[in-house]
Amino acid sequence: MTLTVQFAAILTMIAGGVYVGAAIDTFRRFEKGWKHRLFFSYSLEICFWLLQTLILFYLLYRVNQGELRLYIFLAILCGFAAYKALFEQMYRKLLEKLIDLTRLIYRFFSRLFKLLVIKPITGLFRLIFLALTGFWIVLLWLLAVIVKVLIFPFQLLIKMVWALMPQYLKKYFYKVAGFYSKIKNTLRKWWRSIHNKRR
Repeated sequence: MTLTVQFAAILTMIAGGVYVGAAIDTFRRFEKGWKHRLFFSYSLEICFWLLQTLILFYLLYRVNQGELRLYIFLAILCGFAAYKALFEQMYRKLLEKLIDLTRLIYRFFSRLFKLLVIKPITGLFRLIFLALTGFWIVLLWLLAVIVKVLIFPFQLLIKMVWALMPQYLKKYFYKVAGFYSKIKNTLRKWWRSIHNKRR
């Protein structure tokens, strides 16, 4: 391994150490969302560290074909220490600003989606519902008019027959109507008494 390759490997691993420090802070920042789910938290922790190991090894492989030396680990530690000393506070502020910006963008597109998609669809459904309701009301009104027109001749005929009917027949029908009315009232009283007893 030449000195150039070794120097490149050291610089790459120092950068890798800085990256690992930023990745840890990022992971810890979002850890609050799943911290109380133990199994999920442990699984993500293992996956996180495996991913960082694979990334660092991939960087090392690109530089020196993946040859491990003691100075490689020292370079990673130096990069991590440099991040803690020089970049940690700046990166955390930048991360919070990025999170706030992402929230603002999400809220903007969420409101835009509601304004351009949800509201027109709900408005269209309301319009269709109102149109169907109006159509149903008009249809019922037309049916009522048709029924009245069809019944009107029969009503006239019944009135004419009633007017020409002798008085003794009218009295008979009045008696029959009164009898059925009494039966109806009696049944209603029974039903009410039964219903009240059930309560």
